[in-house]
Formats: sequence, structure tokens, C-alpha cells
Amino acid sequence: MDTTYHSNIPIETLSLLDCDVRNFNFIHPIKNIFFDNIDYLRKLDASGKARPCILDNVERSLLCHTCYLGFDQFECPDCDNWNVIPHSCHSRFCNACGVKYAKQLAAKATSFCLDCPHRHIVFTIPEELRNWFRQDRTRLNLLFVASRNTISILTNKSLADKLKKKKLSDTHYIFKDIPIRNEFGMIATIHTFGRDLKWNPHIHCLIPELIYSFKKDKIKTFHHFNFTKLRKTFQFELIRLIQEAGGLKKPEEKNRLYKNHPKGFYVYAKFKSDDNDSNNASSNKNSKDIQGCVNYFIRYAGRPAMAENRITEYNKESKTVSWFYNDHKDEKRYDVTDNVIDFINRLIIHIPDYHFLTTRYYGFYANASKKTLDKVHALLGIKKNKDYSRETRTKVLKNKLNKFKYRTHLIDSFNRDPIQCKCGAIMQYTYTYNPLEDKRNDRTYRKRCIDEMHKMRLRRRST
Repeated sequence: MDTTYHSNIPIETLSLLDCDVRNFNFIHPIKNIFFDNIDYLRKLDASGKARPCILDNVERSLLCHTCYLGFDQFECPDCDNWNVIPHSCHSRFCNACGVKYAKQLAAKATSFCLDCPHRHIVFTIPEELRNWFRQDRTRLNLLFVASRNTISILTNKSLADKLKKKKLSDTHYIFKDIPIRNEFGMIATIHTFGRDLKWNPHIHCLIPELIYSFKKDKIKTFHHFNFTKLRKTFQFELIRLIQEAGGLKKPEEKNRLYKNHPKGFYVYAKFKSDDNDSNNASSNKNSKDIQGCVNYFIRYAGRPAMAENRITEYNKESKTVSWFYNDHKDEKRYDVTDNVIDFINRLIIHIPDYHFLTTRYYGFYANASKKTLDKVHALLGIKKNKDYSRETRTKVLKNKLNKFKYRTHLIDSFNRDPIQCKCGAIMQYTYTYNPLEDKRNDRTYRKRCIDEMHKMRLRRRST
């Protein structure tokens, strides 16, 4: 056995490590596809045709739950049995880590979200604008700003009417520095894909049906959404921001967008319910239950572009991938068979750039508005006769996050204790192997590790 890259592992441990630890689990189809075609991504990266974040995220996900990222060793005090728990990659491109990230995000969101009905709103853009955002991904920030400005205008209708004819000092973030405004809360996340994996950037928002008046220092409900106003305001704000960024330079381009979309850009603001004709969010049970409402929303925030259960077949010989999706309009199933390279290209375009925040917070949900949020929680607590103080919310959050530790998460999710021995005893921690103590988790290291995994696979096939 080659021990070149594992010189710090006790030899008795290394000799017992099986292929599931030294290599990723080959039952995962997406990892299997990228593992077999890693050379294609390396060539793309070397030629400058792929963004640097693509190869980095793919390589990190391939090393997830292998000894190349380290592991913790446990031994049974009553017998000679032992177990290792490999470390994860923490990449959101990784399906396993992405699911855990989404659950943690949901727990954090429920700790500060108001105990009141929330509305799930989706802001979409027309097909003729999508390619403009793909040419320069920094432009995706404008979608967040346009969505934020739209809600700000709707929650400050009277203020917007007064200042309509006046030039605002800060037109990028509407009403940001006006102290008499009504403050709203908003969690926004971006998706660049549809169910068919095509490039389709859109914003998912979670908005409480409650606003805070700085002028009157009180809270009031806001559950009526004028859909016509919502669509047209978003259309106006996005076009304005695009023009500020240097797009739509020709007047006819701007006029064409208004002509082709006279009702505004499509905005979805209804909760799914048994009564499809109802526009009242309170008709949906999830809107009243903050935990259910947040979980419903966060599934859009943290999930990767492709769930592994949507892949029906990966044929290495013909180099094809068969998968399916359900159209969101009629939930009709569509089966697709792609060349493996085309499938890879479908997925990698949705990997976000470095330091790009896919989930953002606005209004009193923003990190800079903690004092305002505490005040809103206090006012709501007086109204409902409940304790919503920061200390109470922090304690609840701590208890929730403890459930996402590796052991407790496996017990809750699969009813399996990873450190329970076959004899029934609980194994004791003995050793942590961290190969990155004297190495960097850079491309050179990841390449050596992945190449070693390829060599071991070939040796197993030959024997």
C-alpha cells in the first residue's frame, strides 16, 4: 500500500483503512461522474475557459469524507473494534455538505425570524436579459438590490408618493437613509438554475407580514400585496439599475422590455395551499408556523443544482447521463439523456464565484440592524405575551445547532450512532489525523490525492 501521503497515520490504522475511507463512496453518481471526467475540467481550467472556483469546488467535493481531509479515530473499550469518521469538505457544491448547510441555515433563520406569517416571493427576469447577467456575474448583485428596493417601495407607499418627484440622495438603495421610513425584514437567496438546469437567475425572498415604523415606534401588519404594483415596481427598479450599470444603452432596448412585458416582470408571491385561488398567505399552514415556513424557503437557499436521486443512470461505456425533472408549471415529468460532458457543463455554470453571497439579509433582518430587530421582537413579545429576547433566542439556536453535530445528526436522521460498537458499547476517541497541518488544501495537494485515488481504483480493477 502506498503511504506516501499518509506518513502521519499510525501504520496499524493505515493498514486497516478500507476503500470507502481512502476513496469517496462510489454510489454517489455526481461524484462518480466528475471523478471519471476530472481531466476535462483540468483542461478547461488550464485553457482559461472555466472560472477558477469550478475546479476548486469539484476537487474539494471529491475529497469529501476521505482520509485526505483527515479523520477522527474511535476505539471500543470492551473489544478490539474501531471506527474512523472522515472529515467533510464544507463545499456547497457537495450534495452531502449542501444539505447540512441548508439545515444549519434554517436553524439560524428561525432563531431571529419573527413569530408571524411570512410570505415567499420569487422575482424572475425575462429570457432576453439572462445572458447579460451571465456575461458578468457581478451583475447578479443587481437582482438582490432590485428585489430589496421593490419591497421597500411597497412598504413605504406614502413616502414613495411624496418623494416620487424629488431626486433621492441615494438611488441605489431606496429609502436607506430616511429615518421616518417603515422598516421591513427580508431574507433573499439567488438561484441561477431552473429544474431543467438551464441558466435562469431568479431571487427567492422570505418576508414577514409585519413592518416596523421608526416614526411611531410600533409594529403593524402588512399582508396585502398588490401583484400589479409588485411586478411593475420590480420591472422599473431592475431596468433602472441595469442602466446605471451600463446596460440597455439604446432607448429602443429599454422600450422593448416595457412593450414586451406590459404587466411587468413575473413575480410569484402566493403561498401554495389547498385553495389555489387564494392570495392570502395565512391560508397556508406553513405561513403561520415560522419553523415550517423557514424550512420551506431554505430548501431553495441551500440545495445544490442537482439532487442525486434525479439521476436515473450513468453509463460509463456510452458516456451518457440519464436524469429527469418535473416542470414547475404542471409537475409533468421529463426524462433527459445527456452526453456526460454536456451534463457536466450544465452543472458547473451554477457554481457561484468566490466570495459571492448567495443568501443575503435586508431590513431589520440584516446583521447591522440587530438593535432594531430586538425592538421589533420586544414589541411582538408584548403583543403575544411571549419572551422573544436575544438571550432566549440565542439559547434556542445553540440547542438547535448542537443537533447538527456529526453524531447527533446521524442519530436524528438515520437512527444510527456512528461511534456505537457492535457489542453495544460507546467507542472512545483516540486519535485525529489531520494531513493539512503541514500542507495547504490547494490544487497541488488535491491533484496528488485524486490521482492516487485513480491509481487505487485501477489496481482494484486489475485484481
